[in-house]
Amino acid sequence: MNKKNADVIVVGGGIIGSAVTYQLSKRGKKVLMIEKGDLCAGTTGACDAYITPHTKAPGFHLDLCLRSQEVWRTLEKELNEELEFEDHCGGLQVCQNQMEYDLCSANSEKLRAGGLEVEMLPIEEARKIEPALSVNLTGALYCPSAGQVNPFKTVYAYMRNARRLGAEELLHTEVTGMIMDGPQVVGVHTTRGDYYADIVVDAAGCWGGQIAKMAGCDFDIRPRRGQLIISEPVAPLIHTTMQTGMYMIIKHHPELITDERVKRLGIGYCIEQTKDGTIIIGFTREFAGYDKSTTLEGIEGILDIACRHIPTLRNLHFIRTFSGFRPYVPDNMPIIGPVDGVPGFFMAAGHEGDGIALSAITGVLIAELVVDGKAHFNIDAFSPNRFKKS
Repeated sequence: MNKKNADVIVVGGGIIGSAVTYQLSKRGKKVLMIEKGDLCAGTTGACDAYITPHTKAPGFHLDLCLRSQEVWRTLEKELNEELEFEDHCGGLQVCQNQMEYDLCSANSEKLRAGGLEVEMLPIEEARKIEPALSVNLTGALYCPSAGQVNPFKTVYAYMRNARRLGAEELLHTEVTGMIMDGPQVVGVHTTRGDYYADIVVDAAGCWGGQIAKMAGCDFDIRPRRGQLIISEPVAPLIHTTMQTGMYMIIKHHPELITDERVKRLGIGYCIEQTKDGTIIIGFTREFAGYDKSTTLEGIEGILDIACRHIPTLRNLHFIRTFSGFRPYVPDNMPIIGPVDGVPGFFMAAGHEGDGIALSAITGVLIAELVVDGKAHFNIDAFSPNRFKKS
């Protein structure tokens, strides 16, 4: 066998891959990160910046996010870099009708049972937090502990720290296959040659299923296109992270959607204002393959609902639109951990729209599983092996 190039090869240079690379390097592993484009070239570079536990399903998913928040709260100090992390900026799920309000209310009871502080507010109270909201709305679910961060700054901070700890990276290098020794993964074929390691971690986001197939694994990870709109910089207008109450319906109860366009395109909105004043508005959740174009129907649909909720948006100039992919898994749960029957192969993919929030804990968990052979809490619910047919 050729000389080993690293202890661990990480495939993917987004926020998951960079978190894994840093945490493994911190634990003393020699890591080689391989990315087919640039850092942040995939989902991480075209998404919101939310760390929002109230958008997670009560139970295992919520618990994972709460644990990730604890890591986020110490990360700037640990990396010694400014990440534009804002803890407790608050999050609202805004309801335009009684059905959305009732569903959010029922969900809030489950979230509280899971240890999260949330409350339901009538629109009069919600407008005290976000005065730009329309008086014609019904109310909102409010989570004071929601936060946000700059994904770009975080990825580059992770990688700078990882390099200082001995990690290396190969950008513009595509993985084309796995090097196998019987059932065991021992390296990767790439467009720049072969690289060998004891362990390969698949952190390739929407391409995670394709990478997994190279190791003989079949995981249903599909891209869902998310279209977004960016405004010119404006004076402070949005003070929290905000989504429509339809967000949870699209994500967890699509059977309740009666509007065919909303159902087909997954149209809702999430909105935030960056430090430089630009406003980012999404979203769609469309199965459009790997087509990254934006569509008039999608952008119009997002702005329609966003402007009904926040009428002031009609007065802004929007300077560009773009789209990114969300790595969808049918059960809406990320895939984290070693794959039974394929020694040396680990998954860290399938986070869909929760990658930013859950990246911090995902990096820690993969490092624990690789170095210690176990995580510090039970993560069986996210195991790749949950998809095995009995």
